[in-house]
Amino acid sequence: MSRNDERYLLQALEFEGVLRACLYRYTRNNSDVDELLQEVYARLLTAGASDDPEVRSVRAFALTVARNVAFDWLRHRQVVPIELVADLEALEVLDEGEQIEEIVNSHQELAMLVKAIQSLPERCRQVFTLRKVYGYSQKEIALRLSISENTVEQHLTKAARRCAQALFDQPVSERRSMLFDRFRKRKRTNVQSE
Repeated sequence: MSRNDERYLLQALEFEGVLRACLYRYTRNNSDVDELLQEVYARLLTAGASDDPEVRSVRAFALTVARNVAFDWLRHRQVVPIELVADLEALEVLDEGEQIEEIVNSHQELAMLVKAIQSLPERCRQVFTLRKVYGYSQKEIALRLSISENTVEQHLTKAARRCAQALFDQPVSERRSMLFDRFRKRKRTNVQSE
């Protein structure tokens, strides 16, 4: 197998943590994540060996492959937890013709969100990361960090508000995408209901 055949796999290894988090969202089990990650890598090797046109974003492609592997795994399990069904409905299909500008905007938005999360107080950041990245329940987080579930909920609320505020405080030119429009609408709705 040539190095060219491994091009997608080699690039995907750079963000293995993101792929693991994506798979964990569906499996909630580290041993299943390891198994599914191997399938993702196998599919990336196959894709790299094909004569198909070059992929614009290996990261987006690898995440789509991971999501499809997780969907296949869920279909074969026969039993799908209800919260996963809600997650599946919330997902948007990746458009193959996605414009470069949209990809750049997404990366900029992600960078702003990462910066906002990094600015959170340490315990608040831990709780937020365990919940949103690793998918732990509030009860699991409380046990893991030796705090009450009420404290976990308070940290999550504080983190969500601070992140949203950090994103809204960005200059308008930096937040043009539809994602920010949705956030602004939610914020207006929440302010009006208070």
